[in-house]
Amino acid sequence: MRLTVPLVLSAFICLLSFSISADSRFERTYTPQHPAHLTISNINGSIRVAAWDKKTIVAQVKAASLDSIEERVMGDDITITSKLKLRPRRVDFEISVPPETSLTIKNIMGEIELRGIAGHVSVTSIGSDVHLTKMSSSSVDVLVTSGDIVFDGELREGGSYSLQSMRGDLDVTLPSSTPFNLNARALSENINLGSFVSNLTGSSRGPKGVSGTHLRGGSRLSLTAYTGRILLHKK
Repeated sequence: MRLTVPLVLSAFICLLSFSISADSRFERTYTPQHPAHLTISNINGSIRVAAWDKKTIVAQVKAASLDSIEERVMGDDITITSKLKLRPRRVDFEISVPPETSLTIKNIMGEIELRGIAGHVSVTSIGSDVHLTKMSSSSVDVLVTSGDIVFDGELREGGSYSLQSMRGDLDVTLPSSTPFNLNARALSENINLGSFVSNLTGSSRGPKGVSGTHLRGGSRLSLTAYTGRILLHKK
């Protein structure tokens, strides 16, 4: 009996630890007939979406239980949502998409990474660092309450790009040959345009912002940081 009790207790603790740490996986493959619109809504966790050279969309979601994931498919419009619960657990999204896929990303808290996307991009979050790399979209709209926004990509002619963070830095890297119309506002007055500043024509600098044209202008680049810095780099 002296050995039985510790063994049973040890087995119970191992089983309890496994049940707490074990996660379920939601996996789906979608085959849209045309460029798709993908919406991801999350409460707490990371969202990573990367472009690949296939025509399918593959979604892998790691969650505490599958009943916290909900999907809706209407033609080429795909929505995957982590449902709000009394005690929301962490849910992580890992998704591969064709480059031309349009994205709507909504996350309350957790890192967001988008890579190689050419379709329209809309991101809203309360507390997220947002990383956009190798982007070639003609329309990007990012609004974050608290978090940094990093953008590294191209601006398409006639495109529209709006990056806003209420409490965080904006760090933007663009090819030197990219023409754009700039409107940058930082209530902290901390704006560093790097070597772009010497090529900015028709520029005006107010107490809280800078505007001007780079290489005859073209796409609209709007950068707003309320309590953070705006940093612009050439590559």
